[in-house]
Amino acid sequence: MLFWKKKKNNSELGKIIVGEGASLQHVEGYNRLKDNILYMNADGKKKVIQIESAVQGEGKTTVVCNLAVSLGLTDKKVAVVDLDFHRPRTHRLFKVSKDLGIAEYILGNADIDSIIKKTEYKNVDLITRGAEIYNSSLVFVSDKFKELISALSEKYDYVLLDCAPVLQVSDYIHVSRVSDGVLFMVAYASTTKAQVAEAIKELKKNQANILGTVFTMYDKKKDKNYDAGNYYGYNYGEESDGNTKVEAE
Repeated sequence: MLFWKKKKNNSELGKIIVGEGASLQHVEGYNRLKDNILYMNADGKKKVIQIESAVQGEGKTTVVCNLAVSLGLTDKKVAVVDLDFHRPRTHRLFKVSKDLGIAEYILGNADIDSIIKKTEYKNVDLITRGAEIYNSSLVFVSDKFKELISALSEKYDYVLLDCAPVLQVSDYIHVSRVSDGVLFMVAYASTTKAQVAEAIKELKKNQANILGTVFTMYDKKKDKNYDAGNYYGYNYGEESDGNTKVEAE
């Protein structure tokens, strides 16, 4: 597992804190996550990464965007794709327009190049949802969606898919068929062990390749029973079996 720390005032939530000139103390968790992603993809077979959580409020989008920027700073070309059609938020963090995105591409009103948005961050591009999508399953099972992800994987070193929570929307079933693996978010002190177990069970039932867990929003000062050995290891390929109750924002 990896974790990134939670500030007392939630100042790091919903923000991109990684970047040139950022303090090492604030971005340490993202740099460690980035280094592990690079290590896991040494064979070049884990380029398309699906980012999941059990429920809302686990810092998923914040992790996706900061991880993308961290990878971009290592000269990796990264595309962030907002697939949380029910609650799209990546455009807010990158401060770009959400208009003209996947919806327009699926309808044939835009090609791939026209929906790719440049961000202010080095080597990081974004694809937003675009117009409202009422039946996401129809998008994810379409040939055009598969073609989009395939084309992006040829164009970029990494494609990060920001997906809806597993226990709230079943989109992950279709997305896992085009991804190379899943990074699963678990937020400290709010997401229960039962929720984590159920979400992991659903992912595995649908043959999702779980690469590892990211333990988010951890506050060491509030956890008197904290033991670094229990949380900070490399658990890739299997879910945590710890007895911790982890929390959300």
